[in-house]
Amino acid sequence: MIETMHEYRGYAFSIRYEPAQPAYSVQFADIAEIITSGDSLAEAFANACEALDLHLESLSKLGRRAPARRHRLVLQA
Repeated sequence: MIETMHEYRGYAFSIRYEPAQPAYSVQFADIAEIITSGDSLAEAFANACEALDLHLESLSKLGRRAPARRHRLVLQA
């Protein structure tokens, strides 16, 4: 398994590669309700961004607040 860490709109998420279908799965640290994947790393990243946008839009339409950002991506040199 290979795992990469990413951030979009302030929310951290991981993309895991496993030689299975779908090969790349996405997990948001602060929003367990978002489930998405992709056949490539680029597709998984794009799907993650779209899923987060749609989730936050839905919460807004329902009059609910966005989840708190408890995790963040920290880069070390």
